[in-house]
Amino acid sequence: MAETATQSEAIKVTIKIPDSIASKSNNVTHRGKSNKNNASAKNNSTKELVLPFDRSSKVNSVFNLMSFPTATRYFTNFNLKYNGKILNHDETFEEILNDKDKKIDNFTLNIDIKPYTTNEALKHIINVREFIGFSDESVDALSEFAISTGSKFSELKFDEIKEKSSIEEVTSSTTEEEQKKKTVLKIDEAEKQKFIENVHEIFELAKSSSIKNIMSTEMNLVKPCVRSLALSSYNPVPAFYRTKGHLLYLQVITLEGETFHITCIPSGFYVNNSTVNRFDPSIKILDSSIANEDELIKYTLFDLLSTVSKKFSSHVNDLDKNLEKLDSVQYVKAVSTYLHKPWLITNIPSNPGDYMKLQIESFNADENQNYNSEFQTILELPTSSVEQRLEYERLSNKIIHDFTTSSVKGAMSILYKDLSALNPDDDIQQQIFLKDRIFYSFVDDINGDFATKGGEAAAIASSNQDLHTINILNRLNIKNIHYLLTTIIDFAGRRILAQTPIPGLLSPVGLQTVKDPETNEETVQDLPNDITVKHGFNDTLNELVFDKSFDDLIKEDFSRLFHLKTHEIQGNDISFASTTKGITGSDKRNYIIDLANTYPLDVNFAKEHFDDKSETERYPHRQTLLRPELVENWWASKLKETDKTIENGFNERLFTYNPDAYQVKGVEDSNIQEMSDYLKETVIPSVLNKIVSGAVNVPYNGENLINILHKDGINVRYLGYFTDLAKKELKEQTEVYENRLKEIETGNKDYQEWEAEYLKKIETMITERQKQVNKYIEEGKEVPKELTGDLNLDENEIRKPTNEKPIIINTDELLPLINLAELEMISRSLKHILRELTKPLPVPVVPSMIAYILNLLFGTKYNPAPVPETSDPFYHNDSYEFSKLKRADLLNRVVSQTKLRFRYDLDSEWINKFDNCPFVLLRSISKKFGIQLVNKDYYFSKDQYDQFVSTQDKKVKNKLVAPENTFSSNDLTIVPVIKGLDHYSSLSEEFWNEGLASMEENGKIGLTLLGQSVAVTEEVYGILHKSVAEKYLSLSTVYSKLNLIPEAIAFCRKSCMIYERICGVDSFELLRAMSNLAFLEYSNGSPYNASVVYKRLVETSKAFNSSELKDSSIVNAFNSLEQLSLGIEDARLTIEILNKTSELIVEMGGKDSLAYATNESKIGNLYASAKEYQKSLSHLAVTREIFTKQLGINNLTTVQSRQWVEGLNGIIQDARNKKKLEAEQSGSSSTKVKSNNNTTKKHNKKAEKVQEDLADKSVDELLAFIESGDQKKSDKKKSKKSGKK
Repeated sequence: MAETATQSEAIKVTIKIPDSIASKSNNVTHRGKSNKNNASAKNNSTKELVLPFDRSSKVNSVFNLMSFPTATRYFTNFNLKYNGKILNHDETFEEILNDKDKKIDNFTLNIDIKPYTTNEALKHIINVREFIGFSDESVDALSEFAISTGSKFSELKFDEIKEKSSIEEVTSSTTEEEQKKKTVLKIDEAEKQKFIENVHEIFELAKSSSIKNIMSTEMNLVKPCVRSLALSSYNPVPAFYRTKGHLLYLQVITLEGETFHITCIPSGFYVNNSTVNRFDPSIKILDSSIANEDELIKYTLFDLLSTVSKKFSSHVNDLDKNLEKLDSVQYVKAVSTYLHKPWLITNIPSNPGDYMKLQIESFNADENQNYNSEFQTILELPTSSVEQRLEYERLSNKIIHDFTTSSVKGAMSILYKDLSALNPDDDIQQQIFLKDRIFYSFVDDINGDFATKGGEAAAIASSNQDLHTINILNRLNIKNIHYLLTTIIDFAGRRILAQTPIPGLLSPVGLQTVKDPETNEETVQDLPNDITVKHGFNDTLNELVFDKSFDDLIKEDFSRLFHLKTHEIQGNDISFASTTKGITGSDKRNYIIDLANTYPLDVNFAKEHFDDKSETERYPHRQTLLRPELVENWWASKLKETDKTIENGFNERLFTYNPDAYQVKGVEDSNIQEMSDYLKETVIPSVLNKIVSGAVNVPYNGENLINILHKDGINVRYLGYFTDLAKKELKEQTEVYENRLKEIETGNKDYQEWEAEYLKKIETMITERQKQVNKYIEEGKEVPKELTGDLNLDENEIRKPTNEKPIIINTDELLPLINLAELEMISRSLKHILRELTKPLPVPVVPSMIAYILNLLFGTKYNPAPVPETSDPFYHNDSYEFSKLKRADLLNRVVSQTKLRFRYDLDSEWINKFDNCPFVLLRSISKKFGIQLVNKDYYFSKDQYDQFVSTQDKKVKNKLVAPENTFSSNDLTIVPVIKGLDHYSSLSEEFWNEGLASMEENGKIGLTLLGQSVAVTEEVYGILHKSVAEKYLSLSTVYSKLNLIPEAIAFCRKSCMIYERICGVDSFELLRAMSNLAFLEYSNGSPYNASVVYKRLVETSKAFNSSELKDSSIVNAFNSLEQLSLGIEDARLTIEILNKTSELIVEMGGKDSLAYATNESKIGNLYASAKEYQKSLSHLAVTREIFTKQLGINNLTTVQSRQWVEGLNGIIQDARNKKKLEAEQSGSSSTKVKSNNNTTKKHNKKAEKVQEDLADKSVDELLAFIESGDQKKSDKKKSKKSGKK
């Protein structure tokens, strides 16, 4: 456990291992090393372990850590003793030590092994299987329903993190003696060459990248060290042998191909004499030199396997060595979360035979687990100390995860029709189920509660809102109110709600016989249940019931923390929504359920898009509530208008609202109206402005966009409004830009006219002056000084270059934002269409339907008339609606759904936008509906397939069979989409916030507290969890700000590895973290490592062809590579990068943009520095026209560009004249040659000096040089001319 803020004294715990059970595998390196504590072993490692702990740590932490070191990881059935006393798992070391021993800092525990029971033996077998490779890194609790992602981060071949930055500041002088700094990276030639090679590979990836490659991940890093290990077919143990202590029989097939049968007894395991055909569980003598049979019995299964198979030990050793090269987060199992389920799976699992998987399920000892009882007990645990809070958070997170896993398994058994309903005669949507004390029901408007609000659509929205409220409750940790564990499972068009039942609510009380007084007929009915609604809406009675004592409980914390106003209904006070129910269970705990309407109605949206609208025009439902984030943001903004603290605001119940307002007829609330206005008038424009201004990064993908909106409390239904605002902003900026171009065009004409007139005026002045000069000369008089000096020009008449900033359209932000928002609306509309089409289908038909829809969307250029495949002869596709659907109808449905759900007018040709980037939309649809496709080559047109065929060998071509369609039902599977409770570690956040607050005063204490926050997060969730990744990424940012770059890189890499396994290789979380990593690597003077990251980022972006949606991530990567190339002082490579950047800019925005002109200017500058003036001129020449059009002819940048071009033309012309002069002089006399040679040498020296000076100059300096050169030439000509005169 992490050290707490009140650091308790450390203590060393020595664990003595008895010689009788010392593992023979002590030479095997542990493959699951802990990153939290250093477990060291002394004196051959099998005798004792020394582990560091805090005195406040529990004994259970010792048991946990003993599962890591090699010497003890196979021990599963033992006690720990101190001074002969068996220790309790929940005891702390402080409690164990008596007063006499309080001051000792090292004490010894002894391992006391216990005899195996059947359950303990089974646990031991499962544990051994885990360590010897039977549970690979891609397996988690839901692997039977979906395929998990593998690891890809190890493919990034990084160099070691440099301990100190290799960046130095180099100072150089200009001709004006000014100082300027440039960043130079000190790297060796080997790293430089690797960087250059990587950059050239990035060039190729920017041209073409494969989605197949980017989504291919490494699978099965962990492989079994025996061929098979399972329970033998001779189980269960016969009665005759049961009384002799036999517990289980195992069958093992080693890597050598030998089969061994093993007997498990209380003292351990031994090889018996059974064969496949003969049962004989007696001990088998494997070594005749062993006289004592007891020596053939091994306490651990691992030790026994080591004696019968040489390859077993060597493979375990090799496995551990291979995994030791990796960070443990790349292969450890997820403890309290699920691995990412990618939309493209690397390959179809080979599914090697392993009987044990099914056998373990039959021994499941937790099938009668009472999740509700455990959860409520955990909620009531004391949390007054740090240790208690840590234990509470760890246990609550575990029970939530276990419940979610069980609820998904139960729901899938319902959807696959493997579980019988409690009411099988009812319609399927009305059926309810109970399994493992979890209650299941389909989400639908069963009782008509949502009949006026949209029916099923309102019920689905309500289930989401109910879960949101429960998640908030789970964070608040209110002690006097209880709530239910909840999971939502979407699968193949149906939604199931899984909850723990309130104790006693579903329990039968008994039966009673009731006689009808008129007919005298007797019927049997259930006795009334005392466990019923006590406060709130009673479904059975269809009326509100009230209980003051219950309402008082609600007032204590619930209504105060949710800002709910106590209001009167039917003459009684109620402090939550009237649709909520308060129930006292048989366990005497007070529960609240149906919490959806806790948050207020978005009254403006409901009135505008639902009320008084026709059924075809109105929004699908009226359950349009405001998000919790919006309510809290509004409340905080109101509180800022007062002088109250947050605590006072809660306690004084300021700015509360009535949750029944606009839900119950006649009930209104001005605060709710204000919140609704606040959302549309303030929050949405503010979020758009933050993205456009760059305060918030442009979203990486649709999920990132939704995440940004949700953080500010914006509902998804506002995507259309948000997009219209973005389009309006783009239109307004475009109008301003175009008007400015017109002004510039007019200004250019005006300037040209002025310039012509002004030049005429100067010519006239020169002519007049010359006449006067000539007159003086003719008269033989001395010319006055005022006629030989500069012309006396009026400064006010001269138009000096302006330096106005250009008008920029934020296309880099607005265009991808609009495209991503449209992508989200389209994919979400398709999700609803698929849900509607799949709901009536049997599960085996769904893949066929999905493949057909995907072919209609993406495959008509390959097969213009796709037809649905027959998935099973029992089901006929013709009988289902989807088989009659045509492409035009499907596209029109998407347009209609987008209008209905997002109030957005989608272009009828919307599908054409994805012609060149189909995977962007395919990914979005798959993730939302729950589709996993095989990662293979898909052909979206005949040309693509023909191109593939042309690349194959002749033998292969003859065997190829063209697929009938782009997608087949064999290419995909359907997986559940799960929404469960999210656990929140308030303890970790408190440490984190305290650490940040301490950074300014004492950085060391601050970093310690931040480290404790990370340690608490790992303790609660395990190391493989999204929350842990977020903490490491944040910690990386903190360290980078302190200029501790190597540490920041290590933390960021760790974050990337976790994100990859939990969120996916193409997730915005990983892409964001890798962007940070690239910057850190550059900051640490590691251009090669940075290029490795940019290579992955460019490959990912190009694989999806996201530039089609105006995503500029590849351009941004090239800009960073340009800086790295400048850092290693490789001008040639920098020019290559800039040329590629120009190509990308032209591809995305054409050649008229300022970005293109600026980039071409950079190239021209570098060519000029390299003395390649002709190439420099070819790039700079194109900038002049662009700058003139975009900035104006008299803009300083345009003037400088013109001077650049004129100066380079002058240099080039001088070079030509020099060559011409040398050619003319080559035939002259030797004397003349000698004389001319002297002149030439002087000229050459001067030219060389000019070029040497030029190479080291900046753009401004080169401009100054060219300008000065032109000026000198002009002055000389003038002086010569004046002399002649």
